[in-house]
Parts: sequence; structure tokens; C-alpha cells
Amino acid sequence: MSDIRFLLKFGQKEHMENLVAGNLYCSNAQTFWGIEDNMKIRGQGDVLEASTVVYAQSMTMCDPATHEVLTQINNQTRCIARVDPAKKMPVFCLFAVFDEDCELGEDGKIRIKLSEKTKNTIRTHFPNADSVVIIDNPNNFIEDVKASIGREIKSELVHYFHIDEGFPAENGQTAMDMEYMKYVTQDVPPVVEDGRKTYSFYGDFAYRVLFCKDVFFKDEQEFRFVMPEEHISVGTNYPVNLRDTYKIEELESFMREH
Repeated sequence: MSDIRFLLKFGQKEHMENLVAGNLYCSNAQTFWGIEDNMKIRGQGDVLEASTVVYAQSMTMCDPATHEVLTQINNQTRCIARVDPAKKMPVFCLFAVFDEDCELGEDGKIRIKLSEKTKNTIRTHFPNADSVVIIDNPNNFIEDVKASIGREIKSELVHYFHIDEGFPAENGQTAMDMEYMKYVTQDVPPVVEDGRKTYSFYGDFAYRVLFCKDVFFKDEQEFRFVMPEEHISVGTNYPVNLRDTYKIEELESFMREH
């Protein structure tokens, strides 16, 4: 991850102490649903975790066993489709700092320098955070997590798409973001028949939806770890052997200095 200069983790001090002591506290998508549902504030959690918004000009729902038509809608509809295999996969989130979030200090060292817009996003989306862990060697941290977990783990930057509102289409209709569809279905080649292209999404690759978020969250600059073969019902700690020592700073002090 050579393009990532630093990784940051925001939270309450006791939880940040837990992280630097070598404990990766993971949540699942259902937890993020509940946070937004309870607080009614977008950015506090995300009801679209492990989900997608489907815009359809018409829709037919069938019984998967008998193929009997249960209901049919003949006008444009919007619905949220939950990706069930992904909803309980453990997820650990961090904030990625890139070159444009840094400056070169007088001592020749690269320093974090966040924009006011980014700082406001952090304050708004992480209202309970009073501390930040600064991970100044992202490659070491990522390697340590993967070496310690002892099971399959995926990690990458989150991709941001127009999932929630889609794009305007003809006749006042709304179209889905096809770049999003291409990303989540990349493991299964599309089928072209009679000039129509059909995209398929298999449960084995359900973890991909956890690396997708709506553009509303793009300023979170998120980097994630996901464990596709694990399923948790509550937040869970995973022990990690960290080769480096990471510093915890008081959040507002960090904001003033960076």
C-alpha cells in the first residue's frame, strides 16, 4: 500500500489503548445498520453496509424453490437488497492518509496536514472519538494483522459509488451506478444474450460489498480489513502481534497540530 502514507484510527481512548496493545476490535454490518437507525443521523453508522440499493423499471419477485410469482411491480421502484452472507463478517476500519493529506516539514519529514473539510467530517462521523492512533508504517501494520489473524483476511481501500441515489436516466427514471455493479460482480464474467448483458453475484464473493460505500462517505477515506470466512454476532477482539509501537494522541490536540 505504497500510496498510503499513514493510517489513523479514531475512537475513545480506552479502545485505542486496546488497539495499540495488539487487539483488533471488529464489528459487523448489522452493528452499522443499528447505529444509523437509532441515531437517525447519516454518517453515524450506515444502513447500506452489506447492502445495495436496487433501482428497477419493473420488478418480479418469485419463490426461489417453486419459481411461483409472488408479486409484480410494473413501475419504477427503489428497494434495499441485503447481502446476507456478508452481514456478519468481521470488519475493521481505518482512515487512510495520502500524499495530498501531508506536507513536508522543515526537518525533511512528511507530516499529516488535514484539510478543514476532512477534520469536520471526522468530528461529525466519529462524535464519540476523543483519541487517535497514528500508524506511521501502514505496510508493517497490514502485514502484522494478516500474519496474526490465522484465517483468510481481505484488505483494501473502500471504493465509493453512487449507491444510494444512482444517476438520472431517461424519462425521469433513475439508473444504478454500473461501476458499482462491475466491481461487486468482477469475479463472475457477465453473460451477453440477445444484446443484453446479465451480471451475476455469487455468495463466495459477498465480502466485496463491504469494500463499497456511497459517495456520501468518501471523505472518510476508509481502509478496511474483512474476514470472509468468519461470522460474528457481537463486536469481537482478534489478537495481533504488532512489531511497531503506535502513539495515541488526544483528538482535538491532533486536529490543531495537523
